[in-house]
Amino acid sequence: MMQHLDTALITAFVERWQPDTNTFHMPFGEMSILLHDVHHILRIPVEGELMRDDPHPDVLKLDMHDLVRVPVDGPVGGKWKSKWFLNGGIHAEGLLVRGREMKIRDLEVQTYLFVLLGSTLFVDKSRDRLRPAINVFLKDQRRVAGYAWGAAALTYLYRQLGMATRVGSKSICGCLTLLQAWIYEYFPLFRPSQILQAPDAPRASSWVCHRFAGGDDARQRLVRYRQMLDEMSGEDVSWTPYGRDAGTEVLRSLYTGVIRFADVAEGYDHARCRRQFGYRQTIPHTMMVPKDVYRPASCSTYIVFWEGNSANQYWES
Repeated sequence: MMQHLDTALITAFVERWQPDTNTFHMPFGEMSILLHDVHHILRIPVEGELMRDDPHPDVLKLDMHDLVRVPVDGPVGGKWKSKWFLNGGIHAEGLLVRGREMKIRDLEVQTYLFVLLGSTLFVDKSRDRLRPAINVFLKDQRRVAGYAWGAAALTYLYRQLGMATRVGSKSICGCLTLLQAWIYEYFPLFRPSQILQAPDAPRASSWVCHRFAGGDDARQRLVRYRQMLDEMSGEDVSWTPYGRDAGTEVLRSLYTGVIRFADVAEGYDHARCRRQFGYRQTIPHTMMVPKDVYRPASCSTYIVFWEGNSANQYWES
């Protein structure tokens, strides 16, 4: 499923990610994946209700057992022993099979959406487990279409990029298809061939990616990509790949504040990347600063905490 990913290219960009600003620091300035990029590349909604709910882990586990219609086999607050859970995640293939077995239409739809979203937008490092938090936003299917899924996917990717910059990190997860397609959109030097599509189709599916080799070949590509980025100037960038009206076509992309997905909150500041809207870059305002940040060399503990309602003060669904 991940054979289309160029891990060397992704690594070269992760090395330039600054988690304090959620931007790539390039020789010619800052750039980032913004909400209008998510809109064009994935064609999922960036407008809607911000996904703020953050239940206690025990509540998430109870919800999981309720979803698959099996009794709880461990005490709340105690040690859980369940074939459905492994290292804080639920097995994707098993959940999909269970949803079909129950032959309950609503549950079948819910489990299908759970697996679909967990294996595309909110990918776990294990590649075969799903984050239980996804289910919180699927329980009421009448509200599913109203959520800002694009903002949630971007929040999760921002967090994973930040964690991948830590010395102790050996891999990265999240929607890497979005990251790689974003690189292709803005950096012609890295682009593969492209096929024509309908104007409203996800642009991520237009890139013709072959299977990328690993091992020594990947290491050689990484060295080459690093050199290309070091020597790059602003003239090598396609600043407005979707046209010069990004700020009017996708107004939400001009948002400044905090975006969220469940327990993850990250700062979003379009003013640091004005050239991606076709504007001249000016000195950005004071950097957004959370109340508490703990980003040690090891990525096992990674905390970004925004105080009170400040995390949502600018977002109106």
